[in-house]
Amino acid sequence: MESVTIPSTVTSIGSSAFKGNPTKSVTWLPANCSVGTGDNAPFYGSQITSFVFGDSVKTIPGYLCYQMNKLDSVTLPEKLTTIGQYAFNGCSLFKNVTIPASVTSIGTYAFAFCTSLKNFEFPKGIKTVATSVLEGCTALEDVIIPASVTTIGQDAFYNCSKLVSIHNYAITPQSLQSRAVYNVNKQTCILYVPMDYIDLYQAKAVWCDFANIIGVATDLQFEEQTVQVSYLKEDSTLHYMEAQKWQIPHAPRIEGFTFLKWQVLPGDLAEGIVLQAVYEANNPTEAPAVYTNPANPAQKLIKNGNVYILHGDKTYSISGQAIQ
Repeated sequence: MESVTIPSTVTSIGSSAFKGNPTKSVTWLPANCSVGTGDNAPFYGSQITSFVFGDSVKTIPGYLCYQMNKLDSVTLPEKLTTIGQYAFNGCSLFKNVTIPASVTSIGTYAFAFCTSLKNFEFPKGIKTVATSVLEGCTALEDVIIPASVTTIGQDAFYNCSKLVSIHNYAITPQSLQSRAVYNVNKQTCILYVPMDYIDLYQAKAVWCDFANIIGVATDLQFEEQTVQVSYLKEDSTLHYMEAQKWQIPHAPRIEGFTFLKWQVLPGDLAEGIVLQAVYEANNPTEAPAVYTNPANPAQKLIKNGNVYILHGDKTYSISGQAIQ
C-alpha cells in the first residue's frame, strides 16, 4: 500500500500502528485524534516520505510524526493553529517547512533534531518560542523571530551550531538564557534587530554576546488600506490620489513617545512622497499629547519608474487614480 488516508472520523490510533508498514504517503484528516507518545507514536520508524494535512485540520497532535526519519515532505493547512509537542521531532530529512500565519502555538521539542532543516520562520502571531523547539537542528542556518514573540524558552536553539543569522524583530529584547544559544557561534552569527533598538540588545544579557548586531528597517504591511496622498502638479494645483496596498516604513524611536501614525506631507508626486512620523506622548501632562519632531527627518519615498524607494533599499508600490 503506497498511500493511506486517515479519515476525519478516526479519534484514536494505537501504539506503533504503522511500524514496519510499507506505506509511503499519508493524508491526515482528523480534527481531534489521540496518538501514542515516544516509541509508541503511530508512525515511529515508518517508511513514510510524504505527509499531507487536510484543509480543515487545526491541530497537529503531539508526537504525531515523531522520529519519522524518512519523512522529507510535509504540507501544512492554512487554518492550522497548533503544533503539538514533539510533533516532528527527529524528522531528520526535513529541509524546509512553511508554518502557516494562523499558527499561534508550537510545542516543546516540536522540530528538535530535524538535522537537515535549513531555515525556520516563526509565524507572526506567536508569542512564545518554546523550550528546545529547534534543539539539535545542526544544519539550521537562519531563524526569523517576529515582533510578537515575548518569551524564548530554555534550549530553544541549543546546539544549532551552523546558525549564520538570527532575525529578531521584537522591539523589547526577550530575556534569554545562555543555554538557549549554546554552541551557536556568537562571533560569526549575525543578529539582526530593529534599527532603533540596537542599544537595547547591546545592553541585554546574552544578546549582547553577539559580536555583530545589525539594525534593519522593519515594515508593516496594511493590506487593502487606502490613504489619501496629496501632491502638487507642475502648475502648482493641489491634487489628491488614493494609494492602496502600500507598506508603511519603520518609525524612528523617540524616548517618552509611542509611534501613532504616518502622515503624508504635501509635495510633488513626480519627485517623491514625504512621510512624517506622528507620536503620542506616554505622559501627556509632561509633553504635548501629539508630537511631530522637526529634528526627526521625514521618510521620503523617491520615485523610480513606477515604484517609490525609501532610502535606496525598501520599495513601496503606489497605485490609484488622481482625484480632481
